Amino acid sequence: MLIFQSWFPELSYPVLTQTPFMLFWILGIWLALKQRYHLAALSFGYLSLIRHEGIILTALWGVWLSCQSGGFLRNCWETIRSKKLAPGLWKSLGRDSLYGLSTIAPIVIYNVLALTLYGSFPFGVYFESEPTTMYGSGTLYHYVPLMLAGVGYVTSILALVGFWVIRKKATPWSLLLVTYVSYFALHSIVFWRGAFASGGYYHFLMPMAPFVALLAAEGFARASEYFNTKKRLFMMVTMALVVFQGLHMNHHQNVYQDWQGIHRGEAKFGYSVCAPPIQQGEIHAHMDAALDWIHAEYTNDRPIVAKHIAVKIALDQAASKEQQALEFSPLYKMPVGTLYIWDPAYCEQENRIKYASFTRSEDWQVVKVFEKKYPSKEDTSAYAPFSVIVFEKVSAKDTADKVYEELGEADKYNSIYK
Repeated sequence: MLIFQSWFPELSYPVLTQTPFMLFWILGIWLALKQRYHLAALSFGYLSLIRHEGIILTALWGVWLSCQSGGFLRNCWETIRSKKLAPGLWKSLGRDSLYGLSTIAPIVIYNVLALTLYGSFPFGVYFESEPTTMYGSGTLYHYVPLMLAGVGYVTSILALVGFWVIRKKATPWSLLLVTYVSYFALHSIVFWRGAFASGGYYHFLMPMAPFVALLAAEGFARASEYFNTKKRLFMMVTMALVVFQGLHMNHHQNVYQDWQGIHRGEAKFGYSVCAPPIQQGEIHAHMDAALDWIHAEYTNDRPIVAKHIAVKIALDQAASKEQQALEFSPLYKMPVGTLYIWDPAYCEQENRIKYASFTRSEDWQVVKVFEKKYPSKEDTSAYAPFSVIVFEKVSAKDTADKVYEELGEADKYNSIYK
């Protein structure tokens, strides 16, 4: 029920924070169900260091734990209900405080180390509700069809049956229900409100895959009870459909169709029983080609700058502070001889590295162009035919003010970079 969810094999192997987030979430719940609460607290406390939404799950964990037997909130409720002080009320406050220390320990240790090494607390990032405006927003139910397609429709139906089954035994499922349902609601609300840079991507919900698998297993078990003599047939057919759903990966095949070629009548729909391997995207392929061309044409001492992650990995730039300083410096401050590998997917999102930032400056010239296979007719911008362009800085004549006044963004530039 887990492996043959349509999105699970697709999203578990890439470098995504959702995968370790999912694993620590599972670990925390397993430890909690084993009543190893201090270790569970460490796991839930660590979630927010992997992804920001983990801070909500950490808080929900604390509330859930305090509502268990011997917890402070549980004793408070008993006090209100019986109208007399529950035995061990204040002792339970101490108990919860100790668990609370275990919960916040990863966050505190990380922030203290960051303060010591870098001079600031990273905790403030949790309060930045709009770190970027490039993603937008959508409907409140935006994630519903995405999740159904990602999970697979057969597993989704079984999971809905399972959800109906466990309504009568919610207590052993309480931590699962509190955290996973809240996680889905949180992402739906955040994208609806356009906050915290939520891109609306379905892979944000992939950590829910184990929960859906458990629900589907419950649904499968209950549904099979209604078939009596044909129970074995039902089980075999259902399992075959689940496996087919996982191998076919309809949503995956749909996303990677050559839609522009199809619309032009130059390509056809290509579906198969088993999903084919993901093909390298055109921009990514051109990034590889640009790097090969640069290494063939230039010596290795040229500074190379790009926003695309493929270049950072190929050149091992992420570990270099000097490279990061170069990348985040204004274009006019980059040294003569710098090569900038520009692409429309990443670079156009930032004002300082738009296509026009290079073409309106005398300092930069085009040295190599990689064109799109199917340029969009709807895109009328000057860079529409291009997938990747290599620019070289040949002089330092222009000032920042001149370049950005032409773009009409001098004030914004000055406020950010000066």
